[in-house]
Amino acid sequence: MEKYEQLLNMLMDFNESIRFAAVSDASGNLLWNSQRDGVSNIVPIEKTKATMSRSRGEWDDYASSADIIGDGLYSITSYAKIKRITIPLSDGNMLFVSVNNKPMKNAKNTSYGHLVEMGEILSIVEFVESKNF
Repeated sequence: MEKYEQLLNMLMDFNESIRFAAVSDASGNLLWNSQRDGVSNIVPIEKTKATMSRSRGEWDDYASSADIIGDGLYSITSYAKIKRITIPLSDGNMLFVSVNNKPMKNAKNTSYGHLVEMGEILSIVEFVESKNF
């Protein structure tokens, strides 16, 4: 099993709120993707690809500040319906994850959504990157 397939399978198995996961190369081209069965796209795949390409460019811009603030670990952008997570991978590629953003039951008149389990997600990324495929 290829490394990216393993990574995306483990992420999908880990958390039911993950709707879509993909890996893109340094140019923002889609290398591998997985969508949860029974979940329809909120964002069309072409728009998702464009977003991944823009995100890649933003990460490259952030890298110019790494000597001051350190390397970027991940970024979360939250919308009313979904959260988008981007994580730079050690091989120069980028992981892109889309999760549900259901409102918390106890939140009154707000739609903050649930927290994303970034520790577990990053642990899966680190585990897969440490393996030789």
